[in-house]
Amino acid sequence: MAARCDRNRRVADAMDALAPPLRRIVERACLYEDGLEAIERGEGWPARSAKLALKLALAQLAQAFAR
Repeated sequence: MAARCDRNRRVADAMDALAPPLRRIVERACLYEDGLEAIERGEGWPARSAKLALKLALAQLAQAFAR
């Protein structure tokens, strides 16, 4: 149980460290399974920008978990 609580805290801390647009794209793509085109339309972003933003956000999350 303690390991699960620690894991949940680490995920929450890592998500909180992301900038709000990056957090939204991770949540929409990974949790709600929205497509990248739908995310771009919803955010008002240019075509193919969601892929770049998602890669940046996931790299930041990976770096946070590597510590």
